[in-house]
Amino acid sequence: MKVKAFAKINLCLDVLSRRADGYHDVEMVMTNVDIADVLEIRELEENKVSLICNNKDLATDETNLIYRAIVLLQKETKKDFGVEVRLEKNIPMEAGMAGGSADAAATLKAVNELFNLDITTERLLELGASLGADIPFCITGGTVLAKGIGEKLIQLKKLPKLKLLVAKPAAGLSTKLVYENLDIETLNKTGFKHRDVREMVSIIESDDTDDIKTVKIAKALDNILEVPSLKLLPFIGQIKQIMYDNNCLGSLMSGSGTAIFGIFDNDSDMLKAKYALEKDDRINYIETTTTV
Repeated sequence: MKVKAFAKINLCLDVLSRRADGYHDVEMVMTNVDIADVLEIRELEENKVSLICNNKDLATDETNLIYRAIVLLQKETKKDFGVEVRLEKNIPMEAGMAGGSADAAATLKAVNELFNLDITTERLLELGASLGADIPFCITGGTVLAKGIGEKLIQLKKLPKLKLLVAKPAAGLSTKLVYENLDIETLNKTGFKHRDVREMVSIIESDDTDDIKTVKIAKALDNILEVPSLKLLPFIGQIKQIMYDNNCLGSLMSGSGTAIFGIFDNDSDMLKAKYALEKDDRINYIETTTTV
């Protein structure tokens, strides 16, 4: 069985507070983009989990989310089965594009189908949330408003097909490091103005034409995690500026980074920005794509 695991971007992300369990309460709008890992999954006669990947930088042991997803399904169903997963890694790592979460979500759905486990979608969402906050979204896909730690999902209207340029610096930032450097309590005390996520939701849910909606979405992009990330890696701001210098409608870091995307209204400007960014050897990933 061969399946695709699509990446995501955040159109807006706000962190409301830090919880007692160490997680953060968030509100964000996420959507899928047409960058995808490819997983080829087959049954093994021997009762074991085998993970093979074309990217040697990715751990393929029991710490990998694909491996953990399979083990979780074995425990859930109390069934022993052997699985081999061959992973073609196309989503950049440490990018804030949910590459690992997308792989885990695709694995949960595919193994459930392959072995006729009859686990409901609702239960898959619960199992996914126990592995990672972005996995429930990666199971459902589409465009959603996410709350809680990211597991409470409200489906929104399908987006216009946005023209996107995605660029990622070679330097990465772990989610843990970014959140450790986000002092949300101090920001709140000093009167930091949070962008209202409901503004983005109302734009998406409106009856505006695709062209008008695209411009409004681009102008409403916002991610509070850029506050610590720009301090940790100022180059993020330089990438955004190059996109703006080439007439992008709006640019944002996705998730906890370090991938930056720009929304463009024409291919010419997008390709000019791509060419400008390709000259910088500090960038190790650059791709044009669209929303799915």
